[in-house]
Amino acid sequence: MKKMFSAVLSVCMFFMLGSPLWAQAYASVSIDSPLYGILDKAQMRGLCSPLPVVRPYPEKVVITAINEILALSDESDVPLLKDTEIEILNDALEQFDRKPGLDRMRGAYYYETSGKVRTTFDFSFKLDSFASGGLYSDSGDDQWGFVLTPTLSLRGDVGDHLSYDFSLFGNASRAVLQNLGSYDIGAYWYTKTTAEDTANGSDTTNYITRRYITSYANKAYFPYTFFKGWDGSMYKLSNLTASGLDGWCDDLGVGFGIHSEMTAGVLDDKLQVRFGRIYREWAAMDEGSSLVLSNYAHPFLALETQITPVKWFSISSLTGILEFPNSDYIVGDAYNCSTDYTDYSNAAFFQNAYSISMIETNFKYVHFDFGSTSVWPKRFDLGYFDSLMNSVIYQNNIGDYDNIAIFADLKLQYPGAGYIWGSLFLDEFNGLSSVSGLRSDFVHATRDMYATQVGTKVCIPWLPFATLSCRYTKVEPYCYTHQAINYTPWYTHYISESYMNAGECIGYYLPPNSDEVNIRFESSPLANLAAHLEYQFIRHGAEYGSQAVNGSSIYSELDPCILGGSRDDLKKYFLHDGAYQWIHVIKVGSDWSLKRFKIPVTLYSEVGFYYSYYTVLDDDSYANNNASYDYHVADDKSEYPSESGFIISGGIKLFF
Repeated sequence: MKKMFSAVLSVCMFFMLGSPLWAQAYASVSIDSPLYGILDKAQMRGLCSPLPVVRPYPEKVVITAINEILALSDESDVPLLKDTEIEILNDALEQFDRKPGLDRMRGAYYYETSGKVRTTFDFSFKLDSFASGGLYSDSGDDQWGFVLTPTLSLRGDVGDHLSYDFSLFGNASRAVLQNLGSYDIGAYWYTKTTAEDTANGSDTTNYITRRYITSYANKAYFPYTFFKGWDGSMYKLSNLTASGLDGWCDDLGVGFGIHSEMTAGVLDDKLQVRFGRIYREWAAMDEGSSLVLSNYAHPFLALETQITPVKWFSISSLTGILEFPNSDYIVGDAYNCSTDYTDYSNAAFFQNAYSISMIETNFKYVHFDFGSTSVWPKRFDLGYFDSLMNSVIYQNNIGDYDNIAIFADLKLQYPGAGYIWGSLFLDEFNGLSSVSGLRSDFVHATRDMYATQVGTKVCIPWLPFATLSCRYTKVEPYCYTHQAINYTPWYTHYISESYMNAGECIGYYLPPNSDEVNIRFESSPLANLAAHLEYQFIRHGAEYGSQAVNGSSIYSELDPCILGGSRDDLKKYFLHDGAYQWIHVIKVGSDWSLKRFKIPVTLYSEVGFYYSYYTVLDDDSYANNNASYDYHVADDKSEYPSESGFIISGGIKLFF
């Protein structure tokens, strides 16, 4: 009863006083906050109104949702929340309660000016330290790494409708990469000519060359979990000079970066506008599952708007500038280009903007969204800024230069039980190809590039905020890639239009030509303890070696010169057209907050088992290259060995 009274009191204080809880009303809640998981679980149980799938949310949205949950629980004759869940929600509200002066538990100082226009300043410091290491059956692969990220932030409000956030962070990292070998990504477009040369009939035959990237394995961390935390480039500690900027921390490196935003809400918050460089997540049916704009995608500066004329319908759009990858460590001099030609790792090849627009409907039992994306060389094309203009139609109107995709998600939910969903990201679809006069399905047509996902998530009612989720994701070969072009307006050189920012995919975290089964159990057995158990089964086409599979890298380009013939004739046969890595990972982790002991520290860790092996074809079968053949497990003494190991990781967060 005491805890129930506390929940009711917090709701009353919120509506009566408002002021401390509404500070930074429109500044966003960080995309990696555990509050998103809590709100998702609450929606599954029908405890709050459906929330949009455009994240991050402003603080105001999160606070309103939490208070709605507490109020609904208080009004019900049947207990809707366990005592532990009420504690978790009250603790969540406390982090938004900023009192004037120094707050040692937040590592912050809060100040509010007097005057007609209310202005607030919240200075804060945070520190995240993380280390990970892998021990393998082949001791030569044993590796360790770490990330250290101190952050200084200033955020607050200017008036009642505008909030701001500025964060300056440092980064010290170590992630040694194991060189696996080179991978042919094509030669079709890579010449010294421009569109003008071609139009004039210049002979380009002698300029065509093969291109390769280097494939790496990161053994210190769980597969596909390490993402660059620094902006731009970084300095190796061994070379702290003006010319020492590097693209990766294979030795101890230091970097820095800025995350910032200005966000406003007007017309009773029916229109929200944000201009900022932050992590985002769009159209994810479960946390970390987006095929479109992933929470793992590196941040970029963008202007985004969200219009919500009624609470069940919204229109969202975003346009921003993508950042170039310092990819010297990937490509180096492996292109065999003549010395008078600019290397592919040069920033001139990565001068793109990115736009996404989406409409969504959110009802009690059904969610549906539909939208389009575009990666386009930086020009002043107003159509990509228009949330009501479909990018597919628009790019055909202006000349068909750009990397366009469409996507859709459908989720069916029954409150208290859970939901099921299906997602589609259609990168390029060439239709149902004609073979010998018959119509073939799109499964084997390489020109049909897409990603699909199906999944379910169910509530476990006897444990606090407990869920079990399962999803299957398939990313087809060449999905998220694009053939570079040299005829786009305003540019006389080639532009790479892959669906990536700063060298990392904007969409799902797996590379092209992969699939995954992901099963995850989550619960919060104590108010200050969250735990999870996860299993991943991943298959991915080899990017290196004698049986490398074309289209298995974000840098790949659909190149008929690789296999011969027309692009429309090329086929894909998942698992049956080359070497594939099969990965099993099972891991358990927890987050333990010490705030209840008046210590502003959170401890987190994961421990897991890793097992990997490869399947290959007979050499004669692989040489044919355009048909489906039986595969078998590779010999451990070959270039594709099996391996097992344990990975242990953990970290400490201060003032989170």
